[in-house]
Amino acid sequence: MTGLARALLAVAVHLLPSQCRSRYDDEFDAELLSLPRPNRPGYALSILTAAPRLRWELLAVLCGGRASLRCWLGKHHDRQVHPNPDDRDVIALECRRCGRVRDPKQYLPRRQRLDDVAWGGVLITGR
Repeated sequence: MTGLARALLAVAVHLLPSQCRSRYDDEFDAELLSLPRPNRPGYALSILTAAPRLRWELLAVLCGGRASLRCWLGKHHDRQVHPNPDDRDVIALECRRCGRVRDPKQYLPRRQRLDDVAWGGVLITGR
């Protein structure tokens, strides 16, 4: 039964905002292990049913009380911002409605060729 309870908690944690998942995963797991085995599935099911409301509350806290239904559903209205004024190539995405900031994957700038990147301390240049 602990496997079923852990699976239910994993689904519940996945519904939460990404910034809070590790914290609540640890908390729910600790509470789960403190309960007797027969009570664990019921506890996990109650957490799963309460997860959408908890998500809404956490988004409101993370966004300064401005969370909208669209943001709650994950449909953010992002705009590009530059968190580092010295390097304009680095960007972040900030939601205009709720203020959530996320960093998109930025491995190489589009104008930089792979031939000009140093790998393992050796500079490989194009010929």
